[in-house]
Amino acid sequence: MLRNVPSPPASGLLSGHAAQLTTLKRHRVEQEHVSMLKSPVIRYRSYWDHRLWLGDPKLLQDIFQAERDGLVEKPEFPPFHKGQELNVFSEKTNHPLWRIVRKSVAQAFQANNMRRYHGHVVNVVGRLIDAVKAEGPDSAIDVSDIAQRESFDVIGMVGFGKDFQASRNIHNDAGQTFRLVGSFLVEAVKRNGNPLRQYSQSPDAVQGRLDFERINSIMNGLIEDNQAPGWLEENPHSIAGHILNLNDHKGKPLSRARLIQEYFIFFIAGSETTGHTIAWTLYFLAQHPQAMAKLEAELDAAGLLVTPERPQARAFTFADISKLRYLDCIIKEAMRLQPVAAMPLQRVAVQDFKLSNGLVVPAGVTIDLAQYTVMQDKSWGWKDGASFIPERWEEPDMEFHHIGSASGTDSSASEHPTLASDDLEIDAAQGGANKTRRYNPFGGGIRNCLGQQLARMNVPTAVAMFVANFHLQLTQEDASKSLEQLEALRGTLQPEAGIHMYCTERGKREE
Repeated sequence: MLRNVPSPPASGLLSGHAAQLTTLKRHRVEQEHVSMLKSPVIRYRSYWDHRLWLGDPKLLQDIFQAERDGLVEKPEFPPFHKGQELNVFSEKTNHPLWRIVRKSVAQAFQANNMRRYHGHVVNVVGRLIDAVKAEGPDSAIDVSDIAQRESFDVIGMVGFGKDFQASRNIHNDAGQTFRLVGSFLVEAVKRNGNPLRQYSQSPDAVQGRLDFERINSIMNGLIEDNQAPGWLEENPHSIAGHILNLNDHKGKPLSRARLIQEYFIFFIAGSETTGHTIAWTLYFLAQHPQAMAKLEAELDAAGLLVTPERPQARAFTFADISKLRYLDCIIKEAMRLQPVAAMPLQRVAVQDFKLSNGLVVPAGVTIDLAQYTVMQDKSWGWKDGASFIPERWEEPDMEFHHIGSASGTDSSASEHPTLASDDLEIDAAQGGANKTRRYNPFGGGIRNCLGQQLARMNVPTAVAMFVANFHLQLTQEDASKSLEQLEALRGTLQPEAGIHMYCTERGKREE
């Protein structure tokens, strides 16, 4: 049993919270329950498992530090198919092959590498801009579909040297390759919630298995392409280049089955999450004209905005990403409100250990980390936390909650961020004695998002280029929906039926 934990609340509230986690309800419902329970720590049972839910930024950082110290680990995610190999996402933290893959592939996401591949991103976005222009201003464009096509072709080209052409024809039907990623992810989540589903003969379960086999076949063909003579020598910095050159902890090359799964997980990580982030960011901009106007002014000042006087804006460059400060504020705010990786992070205690609040977590307890809750709750210093206010990010140190101080400018503790001793994680700043990190859209600890540097290159490039070329207006139907009506949690937090906008070319039909 968990020790030093307040007595559980009334059974109705506790069972409601457990059910809410089981059915993957998102953070607004969790915030309501936390408010009722008056505690950011909740214990409950899920079948035979003892579980602990944490919605406190300091306790989240405790868990991330415990992971660095080997006291907790990410549990193994069960294989989708019997005999299937695991990958860098589904493997346990303490498995030696996980560490080998993580450290090797991390090199593909270094800043110099992202600069090298930025031209691919610009080309893919440019394709889609031309395709949307061809549709005309009266066509309702599903920008979530456009964004998925963009992110899929980017990861294909940047990571594996493959043009899947999802961005060349925006009228591809649902059988196209890039659709399979989202379809598989939905089925995998359903399978995880119901292990018996693998035996189901329902049409969607059968289709899920067929999609899995199709993805395996596509990844296998991609591996064969990448193993062709001369390919590795020409693409040594790619994700594929690092994966194919790996040896396992026994000194042997990775098996074909393992290679297939490593390839696939980087397609999911590099397309599903990034595409939905682009879509949600464009949605917030369309809903907030003042923020859009400020971004337009920033792009205009940089020579990037299409206007009647400037019908051909200059090309977007890698250097522009760090210079467009308000664009960065917008993206951070969109990721705070709609963190695409919205499901609780999950860890398991390897041995007994104590949190900073005195709670002793016994070995074997499963810990759910509600990293999205702490990115909105007023308890952690977010003023109007449910509102889209990009300007909040103009203040320094906004990633941190200041403990026992009203000041938001004390950055002394973050000048020397804590890093994993073996360089397994990216952006490891946690805070210090008087503050703790409250903004974790890429997760935290040594298993934080490996591809976040690619997202930080891709998202601002795509958003800036679309805003630079189009006036964006939500359709009346989508504008009338609440955020809760638009969204769905299907492994990632995504638009349930798309986000539809009229995209009017700038410089032709000015408002």
